[in-house]
Amino acid sequence: MRHIVPLLLAAAALADAPKPPSSEDKQVADPLQAKFNPVTLAGVPAGVQASPIAVDPATKGSIAYAKIPMKTHFPMHWHSYTEYTALLSGTATLTLDGKPYDISPGSYFVIPAKTHHALDCGTAADCLLLTRRAGPTDYNWVK
Repeated sequence: MRHIVPLLLAAAALADAPKPPSSEDKQVADPLQAKFNPVTLAGVPAGVQASPIAVDPATKGSIAYAKIPMKTHFPMHWHSYTEYTALLSGTATLTLDGKPYDISPGSYFVIPAKTHHALDCGTAADCLLLTRRAGPTDYNWVK
């Protein structure tokens, strides 16, 4: 049940949102033209925004931009599928299974399924990330 609740909340939040195109469709994405919306899932810090880019029709994995306000702590969590992310702007500390990594624009990281991770956006600018997921998005918070 714990895993179903975040998925149901995500489905409800996205029900009224326009459906992103297939990841197999031709397109060009530009974060300067992206339409960001607040992420309203329980546990996600206030101010976090996302802009969907595409969804893989076979795996239901998403591709999206995310904005995290400077000085925001995105709490420890894990996902059921691998996450592939590039930090486009800002600086942050990414913690993977208890080990911190300082990341800067251009940093790329792979977070395997079920790996505990958190992100602390730096103090000088908001963080902009580009993330691709290997399967449907879920958040499992670590207490």
